Amino acid sequence: MTRMGADVATPPLPSLEGLTAEFYGHCRRQELSFQRCSSCGRWRHVPRLACVGCGSTAWSWQRSSGRGVVFSFTVIHRALHPGFDEEVPFVCAVVEMDEGVRMVARIVDEVADRTATLADAAVEVVYVHVADNVVLPAFRLSTAEARGNDRR
Repeated sequence: MTRMGADVATPPLPSLEGLTAEFYGHCRRQELSFQRCSSCGRWRHVPRLACVGCGSTAWSWQRSSGRGVVFSFTVIHRALHPGFDEEVPFVCAVVEMDEGVRMVARIVDEVADRTATLADAAVEVVYVHVADNVVLPAFRLSTAEARGNDRR
């Protein structure tokens, strides 16, 4: 069955409900923020009600440095949704943030045939406006001095 209509070429957007809405609210203000446990200090992402380390439900949103290293990546050559047909190829990565959490996001401004340079590459957050009320975090290669991968 072929889908028809204006929404076919629109990429899916994140749900803007609950804690997820709070996370993307920070992104709209161009602030990458994660939850941090008030009891043990552990950072966490994806947002959730309780700390996986100590079980505490006391936490607050804390601003991230916005810096990290590429933990893993792949180049997407085939769009699995019609909304991404014009975007391929693009790089999708797991980024280990300075705070210790890992998040999945796109690497922008990177040509897919140069991906050999991405292993353990230092990256910094940028913001991509995808809809009137949705801003997604993405990453670009860091302009700061490259850092070693001494956190693993």
